[in-house]
Amino acid sequence: MCEEAIPQSDDRDVGSVARQGEQAGEGGSLGAGQDRSRHFISDWLLVTAAAFSLYTLTANRGAQWQDCGLFILNIVQGELVNPLGLALTHPLHYWLGRLAIWPGVLEPSFAITLVSSLGAAVAVANVFGGVRALTDRRSAALWAAASLAMAHTFWKLATVAEVYTISAALLAGECWCLILFMRTGRRTHLWAGLLLNGLGIGNHLQATLMLPVWLGVLAWGLAGRRIRWADMAVGGLLWLVGTLPYSGLVAVEMAHSGDWRVTLGSALFGSSSLGYADSVLNVALSARLLAVSGGFTLLSFPNLLLPAALYGLWRWRMLGLPRGLRGALGVGLLVHAGFACRYNVVDQYTFFLPAYVLTAILGGAGAAAVLGWAPSTRRRVIWAAIIMLAATPVVYAAAPSAARWLGVLEGVARHKAYRDDYVYLLTPWSVVERSADRMGREAVALAGPEGTILVEDPMGRPAVRYHAHRSGWADLVVLAVPAGQPEWIADLSRQMAADGRRVVLVPADVTREPPAEVSWRRVGELYVLE
Repeated sequence: MCEEAIPQSDDRDVGSVARQGEQAGEGGSLGAGQDRSRHFISDWLLVTAAAFSLYTLTANRGAQWQDCGLFILNIVQGELVNPLGLALTHPLHYWLGRLAIWPGVLEPSFAITLVSSLGAAVAVANVFGGVRALTDRRSAALWAAASLAMAHTFWKLATVAEVYTISAALLAGECWCLILFMRTGRRTHLWAGLLLNGLGIGNHLQATLMLPVWLGVLAWGLAGRRIRWADMAVGGLLWLVGTLPYSGLVAVEMAHSGDWRVTLGSALFGSSSLGYADSVLNVALSARLLAVSGGFTLLSFPNLLLPAALYGLWRWRMLGLPRGLRGALGVGLLVHAGFACRYNVVDQYTFFLPAYVLTAILGGAGAAAVLGWAPSTRRRVIWAAIIMLAATPVVYAAAPSAARWLGVLEGVARHKAYRDDYVYLLTPWSVVERSADRMGREAVALAGPEGTILVEDPMGRPAVRYHAHRSGWADLVVLAVPAGQPEWIADLSRQMAADGRRVVLVPADVTREPPAEVSWRRVGELYVLE
């Protein structure tokens, strides 16, 4: 949101520029004109490279907790279908991960994490492109892209092995195409947007939340005779092709199982025994869900992006932008934010990423509107925006200590081996958080080639299994054991020891004592059977 060295005449109403482009015909619209400019591609590449460099430098290098660890493990072992159900299988991310580890140059866990980093970088660049096409303001586009790039949740997910940043890149691309289509009426932009939405579904089912927006846009296009039924049919076919990584997998699984009801349930909600359907279909809001939603949103944007997004919606007509475009982006934001707000899962905050992408685009519109203010007022706001954005990493650096002093996680901290929950949850640069990797590496080293590792914590199990797989020790056994059943664990430990195996216990909570029925020796935050 920096002030550009441009002639004063270039501060004219963006709407007048758009109308001039539209009068010049379909090929002369503002968005298409910017796409053809000699600087735009280099700008897009520079934004991508800058964001990717940031995320690569701050990315987690090793095995990871929870879903991130499971994604790494499944990709390394070549297991496409998630054992928790088809809905938790993300084919596009899986195949990109397989491609990333194929050269064998990097540690597989790091290579797979870089897929997330690249997806996030492309998302940032696509937001830049979308805002540039929307407002014809390079500075507003750069500020919006930078605000998203440094948003807490976005930055964190860009530095671990997650699927959401690929979804964000595709969604930002969708919005870019949507902007171009509604400003120019070119059907190729419509087709590209529908293809990207299909690919989004091929990565994560959350992309289906944009379907109401696209249906509305198609109805708008047909009603205004901007497109024909044949154009819509082509778009539908491209959308279907985009979904094939997932829809094709579902079709294959359905053919193999012969039970379409079970397969469809798994495709929509995951394994029926895990209760994911209740979370997906939940319509009740609670104080806890709202507090988490609001807290992480404010943490992600401790700057002027949120006010800028509201201002962009308010001053939309002053910018001369299509009213229907505001409705489309606004509905997309409401649907995504509404879904995430009532989604009652442990990692609820991660599902706000699409809403943050849409917020950044609207914030770019607000920034463009500010550039039309009187010079003295505009200059003060611009400097405030720059300073607050630059201070964002400082806020994140202080967040763990501040939250610890306030006791924010009292009663909810998980006490995993080697993990500081404040750093794990509140520090977006995951390069500093290596507890899962250390836990898995030490457990394997303690067990040895013919040992047995008992893992109480399902969130930590993938990290242990990853290091067991990487060790190449065929006789090393990793077993899941239920936390809170000390007698069962003690009996199993005795049995393993009787077979001549060294037994290592990875506790779910390091503040609890291990089963007292047998003798354990504590090594770090793990236990070895004596």
